Amino acid sequence: MTSIVSLIGDLFLVVFPITMFIGYILRNRIKNLRISNYLQYVVMALIFTMAFWAGNIVASNYVFYIIIYSIIYALFSIVTSLVFTIPIGLIFNSRHALEIRVNNDGKTGMRLPLILLTILIIGWLLGYYVRYKSINYYINYLITLELLILILVIGLDIGSSINTSLLMQGYLGIIIAITSLLGSSISGLILHYLIKIPLTASLGISMGMGWYSLVGPLLSVRFGPAIGTLAFLTNFLREQLTYLLVPSIVVAGFRNVTLVSIGGATSMDDTLPIYRLYMGETGGFIAFVSGFVITMILPELLPYVITL
Repeated sequence: MTSIVSLIGDLFLVVFPITMFIGYILRNRIKNLRISNYLQYVVMALIFTMAFWAGNIVASNYVFYIIIYSIIYALFSIVTSLVFTIPIGLIFNSRHALEIRVNNDGKTGMRLPLILLTILIIGWLLGYYVRYKSINYYINYLITLELLILILVIGLDIGSSINTSLLMQGYLGIIIAITSLLGSSISGLILHYLIKIPLTASLGISMGMGWYSLVGPLLSVRFGPAIGTLAFLTNFLREQLTYLLVPSIVVAGFRNVTLVSIGGATSMDDTLPIYRLYMGETGGFIAFVSGFVITMILPELLPYVITL
């Protein structure tokens, strides 16, 4: 990605709270604009662009076994994060905070996961077959634009919905961040024995928490391009799977705040719209807090883990 995209990602920690504050100050006007109605379209655009980008990279750089291993790692890390986090949701009885929020239309809520899956497949296929060098240049700027829109829409939307009751739920985000990170590390330990990848590399891959732009380069430097590629694709898939799993699980009837653990670090930005759409204002706020905490921890924790 270009330096501009990286800069947008870095600024998210600063810009997002600012837009939340603006949304809170202008909450009456923001609510009248019904800005949350546009979230699903931002999600669709973001999924397509990133899937297209991934398909383009996979077609030229990755081999079959790396793709298979990345799927295994992504699924294992998601499952173990959920297993460790679900008791938190049960203890704090947070089920009441979650509700499907897609235009207040149940049929739309059930259709959206299928639409997202279709967009994901189309994006990957187009990325695989359309391989002009100049396309990557435009994709970088397109993702930058989408991230800017994401910051604006989500920040204003959540900011306009903040109240005292919502703020009291923030501590759950911290707890979920810690338990989901612990769960993901357990998956790395298990897969170390099953796949025979070095322990520190396996832990690094599974503890990426969807932050592929960090864990991929970091592990490439430490373990070489093969492990770095595996780490990148694993965590990219975790982000992509979040777009599909969270809506599907919620629509199926499981509406627990612990679903935030699936998104990992991405719940603060890229996958945040999904949590806002399907888990309401409280779920969206908790998702942001969880992703924020993970984003603060990983740059310090990962380098330490992979050098043990």
